[in-house]
Amino acid sequence: MGKDKKSFRDDLEKLAEVTNIIDETCLSKGDVKVIVELEEKEYRKVISSFGDVYRNLEEIIIDISNVKFTFVLKK
Repeated sequence: MGKDKKSFRDDLEKLAEVTNIIDETCLSKGDVKVIVELEEKEYRKVISSFGDVYRNLEEIIIDISNVKFTFVLKK
């Protein structure tokens, strides 16, 4: 049986679920930032989900419900 190919939209939905969980805790009162360092191959895969203007950046921030998810190219 083949594995379903998931889209970045599916991942964004999961990140939104994480923000909902955080909103229900004492963490919701603070400035919440999640930093994800990715190897080049995985980072480029994430970046490819966005427009060409982001292709050369080494960092991208996605703000979902005041939780900032920062994806960084690991050096």
